[in-house]
Amino acid sequence: MKKYFVALLISCFTLSVSSQGERSLEQDEWLVSVGLNTINSLGTKNPLADPGDWAVKYPLIAGVETRWNKLFTIELAFSLNGFNSGQSLDASGPPSEDISYFSIDTALKYYFGEALFPDARWLDFYASGGLGFFSLDDGNTSVNFGGGAIFWLTRNQTFGIKLQGLGKFALNHSNKGEVYPNNHFQYSLQALFRL
Repeated sequence: MKKYFVALLISCFTLSVSSQGERSLEQDEWLVSVGLNTINSLGTKNPLADPGDWAVKYPLIAGVETRWNKLFTIELAFSLNGFNSGQSLDASGPPSEDISYFSIDTALKYYFGEALFPDARWLDFYASGGLGFFSLDDGNTSVNFGGGAIFWLTRNQTFGIKLQGLGKFALNHSNKGEVYPNNHFQYSLQALFRL
């Protein structure tokens, strides 16, 4: 029975991969994005906990992305944000002074929107995974997983809006919340331009 299940799973993956077309991004093309982000670093495992306490001090994010092969793209993104003194922040408690957040992240993205909705050229979905470095009173590295959606606003897909959610899992995290650069979630809304 397990052999049949594995064979079925491989067949579905193969069909999904072979149905991916060239809709999202041609090789040697670039996507540039710029927009706003927010950070959820409240020490909860709930990615949607208490949106009123998320960081929006310097909510800037920018990225550049290019196709690596037929199915995958690579992205490099930079983001800024910050927490005010006394604002809710992880289990270690509110900071006594303002803290700035900076991150640089790399991601390998798999676009699967065409496999789900082959006729919806205005919509793309992707899954994302990669590594990053972030600083929040101290530096830390992270393994990042997430995904997003692109809503193309022009017929030739030169301009769109990107919504993204990312879980950042710090490699040197504190389960007791003794340090600020810990596991957190980052969400962004970006304008996307194809060059």
